[in-house]
Amino acid sequence: MTDALVLIDPAASTVEVADLGAPQLPVTDLSAHRGDGIFETVLVRIGDEVTVVSRNRHFERFCASASALGLPEPEPELWDRGLDTVIAEVRAADPNLTEVGVRYALSRGAQNPDGSQTPRGWAFNVPVDEKITHARAEGISAVSLDRGYDAYLGTKAPWLLIGAKTLSYAVNQAAGRYAATQGADEALFVSHDGVVLEGPTSNLIIRRGDRLLTPNPEAGLLSGTTQRLIFDHAAELGFSTEYADLGLNDVITADGAWYVSSMRTAVTLNEVDGNPITRDEELTAQLQSLIKAG
Repeated sequence: MTDALVLIDPAASTVEVADLGAPQLPVTDLSAHRGDGIFETVLVRIGDEVTVVSRNRHFERFCASASALGLPEPEPELWDRGLDTVIAEVRAADPNLTEVGVRYALSRGAQNPDGSQTPRGWAFNVPVDEKITHARAEGISAVSLDRGYDAYLGTKAPWLLIGAKTLSYAVNQAAGRYAATQGADEALFVSHDGVVLEGPTSNLIIRRGDRLLTPNPEAGLLSGTTQRLIFDHAAELGFSTEYADLGLNDVITADGAWYVSSMRTAVTLNEVDGNPITRDEELTAQLQSLIKAG
């Protein structure tokens, strides 16, 4: 698949196609050495029509993250243009493409001599690779990890940016690497006082009878676009929904558990800390179809 990159200039309201393989970002950019920026990743389904899954939900969260970091409010038309340009570029390069991700980001930019910053943005395509398709089909295992803070800390300390989707993903990446050393596919973050939170790049949903439950975002996790899409349509599948404080035993004894995210859609959580969890193949297929429909 051909890589596509567009550079987005918020000040000039311009979108420019660029070479992803060429240098684009100065090392002085605050996203490069401080992680000072935000991003979103959307799944794009391509058929007779193009569907950007949860497009508005992602952009609303992008704007909320910008506000939390004190970044300029993203202009909807500009970022739509950037996203659509990437999609057009990859479709032109591969007419048979049926599914792709697009990641878009906004950095605070480099600091100017007068102390001001010049924010910059970009967007590029992300492949739906074999690891993603395997997780969708076979599910994943997880190991629980202490997140290092008590639940609901973010309500008292908003400067921790717990609910913002920032470019500071070093902890998330480290958690994934540690999980691999423990023989697991993923981590499951748990607050220091025992409340289940989320995966490094996914939200958790469990089934208990005819209810779907997910951790409360205010407990210390990112509010998920895919999780909210599922909850918006859960009644169509015969389920009620609930935000709840869950413990590890709630997850292990559930009638089914899933990691949900934009790219992987809904993947079965097969076990946590070596404890098997009931698989619900029918609901997994329903959730995946629901998400892909956007």
